[in-house]
Amino acid sequence: MPSDRDASTTRSRIHRELGRAIVGAIVTLELVWILFVLASSLGNPSFGLDYRWHMDATRRMLDTGTPYLAWQLAGPYEIGNGAILYPPTAFALFLPFLVLPAVLWWVVPITITAAAMAIHRPPAWTWTVTVALFGLEKSLNVYVFGNPTMWIVAAVAAGTVVRWPFVYLLAKPTFAPIALIGARRRSWWLALGIMAVGSLAFGHMWIDWVAVVRNSNVSLSYNLPTLPLVLAPLIPWIASEPDKFWRSLRPHRRGVGGPAASPTPAA
Repeated sequence: MPSDRDASTTRSRIHRELGRAIVGAIVTLELVWILFVLASSLGNPSFGLDYRWHMDATRRMLDTGTPYLAWQLAGPYEIGNGAILYPPTAFALFLPFLVLPAVLWWVVPITITAAAMAIHRPPAWTWTVTVALFGLEKSLNVYVFGNPTMWIVAAVAAGTVVRWPFVYLLAKPTFAPIALIGARRRSWWLALGIMAVGSLAFGHMWIDWVAVVRNSNVSLSYNLPTLPLVLAPLIPWIASEPDKFWRSLRPHRRGVGGPAASPTPAA
């Protein structure tokens, strides 16, 4: 006759298996929804629209010396019709895709994001929340239109593994505070220094960028609808390594050696 302890163990095992089955079913439904939306968008003329706009801007930069449109520089305007607001340093990412296959624009950031989140091996329940954030309308639009924000999402995901990719979030001022998560690592400061030096190569384009941002009707709240997507890759990291996450948010203590004096080992 089974003991009370054996019966309790059996019930616990059944509850765990039931919980896994429920989580698996929810995540499967979420993934099916995401794949359905993406697949049904492939034949739509708007699919990859942002990608095409940014490739056009990159060619314009090579041809004319600036990626920004004349009417953006001329005076006040409303966002739309191919207006580009990314700072000049972002074009270091865009340039290679003038020769690379367009499909890699999607495949690379999606692969980086998925792999980096999986590395943490978070509790199963976290995937229900994480994948749900990817399935929001504004989140899906980023991938449908091929908006560069999906590279920022990939940078957040990669940053949870090695901190320096968080620097890339400085490309969008709305998300700039998130970039500071990596500021306790030497590698982050090195990446920031490389970005700062590299920015000098874009010369007068910075003057153009300031003008197009000033002339636009965009505020810091413009990108807030995609904030859940940008934060989504943090969930697996927080769930699996909460101590490391909260430690990354603590003020950096600088010694005589500046950023290099951090007790946290470099990534």
